[in-house]
Amino acid sequence: MSPTFTLLWQRFSVHLKATLALILCCSSVNVSANSAIIDNFSPRVKAHEAYVGSATCGQCHQAELQQWQASHHAKAMMEPTADNVLGDFNNQEVTFDDVKTIFSQREDGYFITTQNGAKKTETFKVAFTFGYTPLQQYLINIGDGKLQAFDVAWDARAKSEGGQRWFKLLPDEDTTPESPFHWTRQTQNWNSRCADCHSTNLNKGYNPVYQRYDTTFTELNVACESCHGAGKSHVSLINSGGYKKGVNSGFKTDLKQTRQFIFDGSNPIAQPKGEATSAQIDACGGCHSRRQVIGEIDPADDYHNQYSLRLIDTALYHSDGQIKDEVFVLGSFLQSKMHQAGVTCTDCHNAHTGEVKAQDNTLCTQCHVAERYDSQKHHHHKASSEGALCINCHMPTTTYMEVDDRRDHSFSTPAPQHSDAMDTPNACNSCHRIQSNQWSADAIEKWTTQAQPDPFAVINSRAINADVLALRGMTEYVADEQYPAIRRATLLSLTGTIPSRLTAETISQQLSSSSPLVRRAAVEASAFIPLQHRWGLLKPLMTDPSASVRFAVANQLAGYAAQVSGDDYVTLSKLLREYEKQLRLSQDMPAGQAAIAMYALNQGDTEGALTALNKALEIEPDYAPALLNLADLYRGMGDESEALNILKRAIAVAPDSGAIQHSFGLYWIRQGQLEKALSYLKAATEQDDSVVRYAYVYGVALESAGQLESAIKILEAANEQWPNQYDLLFSLILYLEKAGRVSESWPYLSNLSAIAPNDPEVKRRLANMRRDK
Repeated sequence: MSPTFTLLWQRFSVHLKATLALILCCSSVNVSANSAIIDNFSPRVKAHEAYVGSATCGQCHQAELQQWQASHHAKAMMEPTADNVLGDFNNQEVTFDDVKTIFSQREDGYFITTQNGAKKTETFKVAFTFGYTPLQQYLINIGDGKLQAFDVAWDARAKSEGGQRWFKLLPDEDTTPESPFHWTRQTQNWNSRCADCHSTNLNKGYNPVYQRYDTTFTELNVACESCHGAGKSHVSLINSGGYKKGVNSGFKTDLKQTRQFIFDGSNPIAQPKGEATSAQIDACGGCHSRRQVIGEIDPADDYHNQYSLRLIDTALYHSDGQIKDEVFVLGSFLQSKMHQAGVTCTDCHNAHTGEVKAQDNTLCTQCHVAERYDSQKHHHHKASSEGALCINCHMPTTTYMEVDDRRDHSFSTPAPQHSDAMDTPNACNSCHRIQSNQWSADAIEKWTTQAQPDPFAVINSRAINADVLALRGMTEYVADEQYPAIRRATLLSLTGTIPSRLTAETISQQLSSSSPLVRRAAVEASAFIPLQHRWGLLKPLMTDPSASVRFAVANQLAGYAAQVSGDDYVTLSKLLREYEKQLRLSQDMPAGQAAIAMYALNQGDTEGALTALNKALEIEPDYAPALLNLADLYRGMGDESEALNILKRAIAVAPDSGAIQHSFGLYWIRQGQLEKALSYLKAATEQDDSVVRYAYVYGVALESAGQLESAIKILEAANEQWPNQYDLLFSLILYLEKAGRVSESWPYLSNLSAIAPNDPEVKRRLANMRRDK
């Protein structure tokens, strides 16, 4: 599999950021202009013997039911009635991307007249509303049981706030029928991308042969049993008199907070008392995180048996851990001191309304003494001003889907000192916009005498660029359990890009970490270790208690089954079967098929990989990662002609992908057409997803084409962006020597000696440098 796959997927994820955050929803009946029903496959309610429904729960829990009925959970998806539809369907006409859309209403429902996937005007019936505030979307059935979220949404905010209007969800994207972002395409599909978090007890019902859905759920919206689990046993115990509070409830989990926070009189922050519990994260975290489903969804099960959480990668987070793309809270919250202390969801939120318990600083002074923290001496702003609100400094907002402000849950301290160097936002300058970042940094330095801050931002910023000299700091951070596990896991995963003995030792140590996130990251970082040695490291984790860790192990050992026998073969084979089952959970998505293709390749199954990649392109013909990897696969098979055809498709779909531009450049180099290759290699270095390898290859190609000075300039610029890279520095030194500019190479030689002090060529050049000086 192409080494550029991960990078391209990250780029594709960034490109889809608004799409991946869609609040999609459930079933609909799609009708044409003559109102003919397309097919009888439509998501529907299906009874389940273990689920009793929210109406049954409400018989005893009336107050909780009433609170829930006003919540976003209850309104996650609704029938399109006059009470539920917020948008103006009074023959309202809007035009985006030269596509006219009309929203209308008849006695038999609400309708959207717009362009279908064939560029024909068609009228579709709204099946369900999706979401409520601050925006509402509408779902359409396009056949084969596929529900699609229409890409023009209703701004439900008050008119005084700019709302009460139709708006385009992806204003910066071409969403015409030729685009992968058109509302009929896979990126807008409810069944695969959103359904499991917007209805109760969902069964996707995907048929991979016909690529159809027969999706069912026990309740249309996010109801009681989505969080508490199936209620039949609980009701049976109540009816039989066998219920005993705290002992035998009939539920597999208890969502009550078990740790309390008490002021002891000596500390301005309340101290934890009692055992911490992960029950709420297990139940809530799955729908409030960026993750991949890896097992049966069960609110009573451990989060890491149900999901594989995305770490703090550059597609989702800024280098200091602040939210960038929509991450739905959990990955942010896990970075916080609050989480480390045992704070959980219901310490701040009402479990049934979803709202915070207070709208002012009394929310925070539950645990932080008001005299100390809700004072001008602490926040340095006028009392009752926006700047005096704790959340405005420690939970800054980012706007998603054009109108939806979400707060960062890492509860970080503003760090304007990082903003210029790392291009990170900070809460100070989001308000004081006419001031410089340095102005804010100077102000904070005068105010605070806080202890040494978490060094994650600085280390991670260097780690992202694979700075070899950052490795020691990375490994020391990883080993220090005072820091959040998700941050340690992130840095551990990045050590794999800097192969060394220290990296291998750190991986080996962290494979026994108590954190499943850290263990999983150690497994994933081991990819650079030769497979026969990797087997020895990972063998004990084939039966790890966490499914997320086991599946990472399966991915790393997929090609080794033929090399083992006896009990080892039995255990590995069982693990691989479990992993294959997990992969099938996402087989209706192009990324899922790409993962299946990678697994097949790891097992040496080229035909299986070809099949999976082609299925990915059946699901989404413009899925760039599958196109790139398919081209690489054909190249490996010696079919350069087909590789060229696929690359042409890929570059037409994603011309702003550095990975694709780079691959096209390498194709022309293989054909001996260096001059033709240069334009593509150059373009690769200019894209947002550019990496040091692209700059290095482009520099070498320029030198080979006789453009020595241009090569030097490219490598010098690359060295500024990606410091301490061995290949880049060594080539730069060679080219400067070749250009007769030996003395200019000395600073680069000094840097290289820090990376590879025992390299014979480095030693020889250092000796010459000292002699010449």
